[in-house]
Amino acid sequence: MMKDIDAQIQKDKRRELLLRRKRAVLVARDDLLEATRLTMPHPDNMDDPRESLYVAAKHHELIADVLMAVERGDEDRVIISAPPRHGKTQLTTKTFPAWYVGRNPKNSVIVATYNEKFSVDLGRAVRNLMRSPMFGQVFPDVCLETGSQASDFMTVEDGGSLAFAGRGGTITGRGGDLLLIDDPLKGREEADSPTIRNKLWNWYLNDLKSRLMTDSGKIIIIQTRWHEDDLIGRLTDPLNSYYEPQEAARWKIINLPALAEDNDALKRPEGTALWPERFGTRHLKDLQRADPRGFSALYQGKPSPDDGDFFKDEHIQTYGRKDMPPKEALRFYVASDHAVSTKQGRDSTVLIPVGVDADDTIWVMPDVWWRQQPTDVVVEAMLNTIEMYQPFWWWAERGHISKSIGPFLRKRMIEERVFCAMDEIVPISDKQTRAQSIQARMALGKVRFPKFASWYPAARDQLLKFPHGAHDDFVDALAYIGLGLNKIVPSRYAGKKKRKEAQIGTIGWVKERSNQERKARVLGANSGGW
Repeated sequence: MMKDIDAQIQKDKRRELLLRRKRAVLVARDDLLEATRLTMPHPDNMDDPRESLYVAAKHHELIADVLMAVERGDEDRVIISAPPRHGKTQLTTKTFPAWYVGRNPKNSVIVATYNEKFSVDLGRAVRNLMRSPMFGQVFPDVCLETGSQASDFMTVEDGGSLAFAGRGGTITGRGGDLLLIDDPLKGREEADSPTIRNKLWNWYLNDLKSRLMTDSGKIIIIQTRWHEDDLIGRLTDPLNSYYEPQEAARWKIINLPALAEDNDALKRPEGTALWPERFGTRHLKDLQRADPRGFSALYQGKPSPDDGDFFKDEHIQTYGRKDMPPKEALRFYVASDHAVSTKQGRDSTVLIPVGVDADDTIWVMPDVWWRQQPTDVVVEAMLNTIEMYQPFWWWAERGHISKSIGPFLRKRMIEERVFCAMDEIVPISDKQTRAQSIQARMALGKVRFPKFASWYPAARDQLLKFPHGAHDDFVDALAYIGLGLNKIVPSRYAGKKKRKEAQIGTIGWVKERSNQERKARVLGANSGGW
């Protein structure tokens, strides 16, 4: 009797398990998270759908909801920024492509990442998933074609396909209803290279984006952020020179910082860890203290810290309209950075006039000129600045003026009878070393910026992001103010009684005339003949 009862219990358990599996299979066809759980069974209990190696956290649920919205057609442009090792690749790049094709076997997917090797690894993982018995139970009518199951390209019997490519790799002849870009930059070294960032941008625009099958094609970008001028920055940052408002408006952006901030997507209290079961608050704060810049980029989705790196937020002093000293109390100087090279990309020309008071405090004038304009417009702006401030010196990088706009500038100066001594300084190759000349003055509270100027927010943003920002034209021009002022040495006789002039024809008179001629030659050499 007991044996019969035990047998019935076991039979009921198997039936219950079968019903659970059947229910899980039905749910997985419509639910990405359940599909991920089901296709990653626990090795100790392969038959129980409740047991899985995949344990979803709240941020995984949010990511899954967004991905499913893309599959439904509710979203067509999605950006997800998440910290490293927080489970984004498993869900988005391994399970989602297979699940998407399972639901849309006639559609094609292109998955792109930072190099060919990693793309092949992703392709192999997706192929293994689609070959698995679990996937076959969820999508029994979806099969890969025999003879077309390479790890970088596979086709589905119903006509769909999955292609996997590394950054810069060829995808000619392959189209996609869905483009999925996973971490297109490998790490810090690549992210800090303008050449690689530009190659990625061109590949995205000219190769990847052109592979969309229709104008209703979908694009998902999911990445850890390394640099403010990365793919996400160029698409969505209003301060980035590649920013296009209409394009940016299409993107739904989900930023999941490791430590919660204001307006958190998951409604977490500020400072709460994103995945406390894996990475607790104490661990994350240790990482933050060790490398504030790296943590801000990788873990918070902000490639530059809010309080600055090279230039600190507390060192950026401002003034209001009524605070500036009268013009007669200031000595005026100007420095400029000119976009004269194609390597400078979309950098602008910057003209920065400053006034220096009796305490050597630098007052940056509100009339900073900061634009992308042709040479003739730049020259007229320079003449207007000279006429407005009558500066003692104009500083710029050696060759920026003399080798580019020099002849035209001289001609216009003579025509308008507006003159200024131009001192072209031999540049220090390291931009950070160059900028130390102004960094030290700012740290001492000796530099003031007009908080009411329209250009000030962009200048402050560039200062805080230097030297890791997309552009440094304003910082470069400001650095030449510091370098130029360092060259000016007060007279050793300032404040002393004027020395009696030597009598004409004496030895003293000859020495005096010789010194004056020598000083004139040095001044002419320094100013490049201006």
